[in-house]
Amino acid sequence: MAKQARSTGYPTYWTTGALFLGTLAIFIFTANRSLTVYANDVLYTARPAWTLAFAGNLNLEGFNDIVGFKNWTILFDGHTRSDRFPGAILMASIVYFISQSSGYFSMVPAAITAALASALTVLLLHRMLLTIATRKVALASCLLFAFGTSVWSVASDALWSEGPTMLGLAFGAWALSRQSWFLAGLGYGFALLSRPHAVVVGAISGLWESVTRKSIIPALKVGSTTALGLLALLLWNKVNAGQWTLLPGSYDGRIEGAVSPQSQARGIEWLSDYSATFFSPLRGLFVYSPFLLLLLPGLPAAWRTAPSWVRSTAIGGVVYLVVQLAGNSWFGGGGIFGNRLIIPAMLAWWPLMTLAYSQWLERFKPMRWAFLGLGALAIWWTAFGALLFRSKYFEDNPDQFFYWWNWTAGLYISWAWPLGWLAAAAFVGALGYAVYYEDKRTVVVVPTEAPRTKKKKKKSAKGTQAKSATK
Repeated sequence: MAKQARSTGYPTYWTTGALFLGTLAIFIFTANRSLTVYANDVLYTARPAWTLAFAGNLNLEGFNDIVGFKNWTILFDGHTRSDRFPGAILMASIVYFISQSSGYFSMVPAAITAALASALTVLLLHRMLLTIATRKVALASCLLFAFGTSVWSVASDALWSEGPTMLGLAFGAWALSRQSWFLAGLGYGFALLSRPHAVVVGAISGLWESVTRKSIIPALKVGSTTALGLLALLLWNKVNAGQWTLLPGSYDGRIEGAVSPQSQARGIEWLSDYSATFFSPLRGLFVYSPFLLLLLPGLPAAWRTAPSWVRSTAIGGVVYLVVQLAGNSWFGGGGIFGNRLIIPAMLAWWPLMTLAYSQWLERFKPMRWAFLGLGALAIWWTAFGALLFRSKYFEDNPDQFFYWWNWTAGLYISWAWPLGWLAAAAFVGALGYAVYYEDKRTVVVVPTEAPRTKKKKKKSAKGTQAKSATK
């Protein structure tokens, strides 16, 4: 009796589709759609998207009816323009055009754009993780990424540039996993339209693949289509700001500042930025998503088994963060729950961290249970951050978020008491059941019997001769 492994589960595309639709619905439901409580970065991205969709231009004059609409602007050719990056603006303008809300400005299409960019990122992440992990691990990893990090409370909550940047990087990494070099460059090109320094991820990935394969072709193909995004960014800034530059407006001087002796990437500023990015109670990645700490010991084993696209993407994420903190601080803006500026780099590291779980943590049951507990805890309190936006509280109590040692999760948890605690716990349980159900539906081992066939006896030459002799 032989044993044959046979899959009786549904196709993986069904899981990917359900994951996308589920995250999109939750992201849209919890996104901040208020026109009175917002971040300036978000408003200055949404407003030009609306004017581009319905007026066919980027002019913002006449919109001072919105309180706080005073900064992040460029004066060009007698018109007021936004200095925000074009990737998110262009993506949101499509949603604004489809919504046909030309009569009045609304933040709803902008919120939908942020949710859509984040959900599409999760979809692409799932497809690439399926090439290096089991169905169960791939699904659990995507759910932790979507709901156990600031992807939920920041990137999908409002139209920050991190959402479209994630989408471009995810598309690039997914294309790399399929060895589709031209498509990878298109993804990286869109990512740099959303945050220009994301170009380092594409450059490193293309060069890494060429060195690994001892062929210049991957670098040329990735670079050629990434260059289209660079040209588009230069053209946008020429039309919008009248300058052939990468960083206009309030971003002007960031490159010079990043390499100067007084840069944030030098000396004590460098040390404080990195320590705060990872360990600050206010914005620390390991504070809001503590389960990631348990994956660190497994990174060497993961690196040894990782395919080239996982390695190049992870290194690109490291360089991205170095460039990010050279030109900007760790803070990421007030009134948000968790961290913001590290989100694209975290996405780039996620496939390697998923491998770290498979190669190391999954083998040790006590550590695995600790990981699951910390993951559930991260999802539990991120749910409060995604649902509650207490900007007014922070305006009245600025010390609660201006110092790196303040931890705002406790405040959000206290505001959600008591029904919010139970609702968040139920949500964690639902995600856990989804992973459990996927595991049960993946593969079964079915015993099968080999078919019995009668073997025909060969007639020997001697037997044939003897038979013919008797005749």
